[in-house]
Formats: sequence, C-alpha cells, structure tokens
Amino acid sequence: MKTRPTKTIIGTAECSCCGREIPARESDTGTLNLSCQWCDLPLYAKKGTEAHRLLMARVKRKAEPEPDATNPVHVPPVEPKPAARAARTAFDILSGRV
Repeated sequence: MKTRPTKTIIGTAECSCCGREIPARESDTGTLNLSCQWCDLPLYAKKGTEAHRLLMARVKRKAEPEPDATNPVHVPPVEPKPAARAARTAFDILSGRV
C-alpha cells in the first residue's frame, strides 16, 4: 500500500496572486508546497529544480526555539501500567474458558 509523504511547515511566504501570508510546507521527498487557501493558487516545486530555488528564496523560515543549555528539560521515562485483569479474547470463548 502506498503512503502519502508527510508535510512539515517550514515557514511562511507571500501569495503571488492575493498577497496574503500562506504556510510553506515541505514533504519528506523535498517537494515544496505553497498552496493558498484564500485564492486557490497551487504552487508546487520539486527539490533540485530552479522553481524550488526561486520559491525557497521567498520563504521566511520560522524561528526554531533554541534549547536552553543552562536549564535542560528532563522528562522521566513513562512505564506502562500493568493490566488490571487478564484480557479476554475470542479464543477464551471458543475454548470454553469464560
């Protein structure tokens, strides 16, 4: 079964048609997606093409929060809770263990 590549928002850009700020998405394969939800203008560019280079020049990257070196965040590992009782399956019903 074929799966769709996931898209991550890498920043914003101005729409070529209406001038509004639109999200700039990039797929796992590197394809850039600048589709405007207001005027329905679709802009796509594959990685490595001149169109990709020109559109990426217009994208304003979103600021990544810098990790605070003086105050690192430590999350303790979460352990799974034990089952309250044994789960009953269809095999228990078929074998007569109820």
